[in-house]
Amino acid sequence: MPYNINLKHLECFIKVAQLGSINKAAQALFISQPHLGKIIHDLENEMGYLLLNRSNQGVTLTPEGEEFLKHAARVLEEMNCLRRPSIKTAEFNHLSVSMTKFSHVMESFIEVVLNHQDQPSFSHRLYEGNAEEVIDDVLSGRATVGVFHFDSKRRREMEKLLSSQRMVYRSLAYVEPHIVISKNHPLVRQHKPITLQALAPYGMIRYLGQYDDLAHNLFETQLQGMESNNSKVIYLSNRQSLMRLISVSDFYSIGIHDFEMQDAGYKAMSVPISGCDFMFEFGYVKMEGEPLSDITQEFIKNVKARLN
Repeated sequence: MPYNINLKHLECFIKVAQLGSINKAAQALFISQPHLGKIIHDLENEMGYLLLNRSNQGVTLTPEGEEFLKHAARVLEEMNCLRRPSIKTAEFNHLSVSMTKFSHVMESFIEVVLNHQDQPSFSHRLYEGNAEEVIDDVLSGRATVGVFHFDSKRRREMEKLLSSQRMVYRSLAYVEPHIVISKNHPLVRQHKPITLQALAPYGMIRYLGQYDDLAHNLFETQLQGMESNNSKVIYLSNRQSLMRLISVSDFYSIGIHDFEMQDAGYKAMSVPISGCDFMFEFGYVKMEGEPLSDITQEFIKNVKARLN
C-alpha cells in the first residue's frame, strides 16, 4: 500500500524527536506549532500507530516511534546523496531564486532579468513562500539561492538549522520594521500619529500561515490585547493582493521601508514603528560547495543595495 509521506514529514518528525518538544521544533523549523502538530498527527494516521507520547513536559518516542526514527534518518541520509542533480546539469547563467514575500527582492529579480534579456536563451525562475518553503526550495534543488527574512535575535538558531542541512547562510541587511498603509488613510489625511495603537480600530492584513508573522509574534508588548479586542484581520497568501488591498482600503500591514513601485503602483507609504527594538534580518542561503553564477551574484548584490 502506498504511503502519502514526503521528506518534509520525516524532517519534521526527526526535529521533534531531537528537541523533545513540538513547540521548540516548530520554532527551529520556522513553522507554526499548530501546523507542525498537524504534520505529526497526519504522519501517525498514515502509519497507523502513535509515534510520540505527549505530556505537559513535552514529547517522548513510543517504541514504534524509536524504530520509525531510525528508518527516517536513514531515508534522509540516502536522499542527501541524490539531491540537486539538476543544478549540475543546468546552464550556469540561468537565475533560479526562491524568496519570502517582499517586493524589494522581486524588483531585484526583475531588474537583473531585464539586464540579461538579450541572451540567446535563458530559463529564469522566481518562487515565493515563507522562510521554511524558501529553505526547502534550495534543499530540493528547485532554486539555486533563497532570500528570506527572520527575527534577527534568532540568528544563531537559524545558522545552526541551516548548517545541519549542509547549507551556507550569508547576511544581507538588518532592516527596521515599518507600518505599511495607504497614503489616503484617515490617519494620514488627518495628520495624526501613525502607530500600532492608533491603527487598532482598522483592519490588519497578514500572510496566511506564516510563522514569522511579526504583528502576532514579535510585537506582543505593543499589540497586547489588540487581536482579542479587534477581530478585523485579513489573511492573504499573495503579496500583490496584500498591496492592492492596502491601496483601496484603510487596512494596514507590517513590512519594511518603501520599495520602488510602492507609491506609483499602490499609493502606499511605509512608516517606522516608534519604540520598536526588533530588526528584520535578511539573508540568502545556498548549498555547501555550490558555486554561484555571475547572474546570481549580480542578483544578490542588487538585493543588498535595495535593502540597505
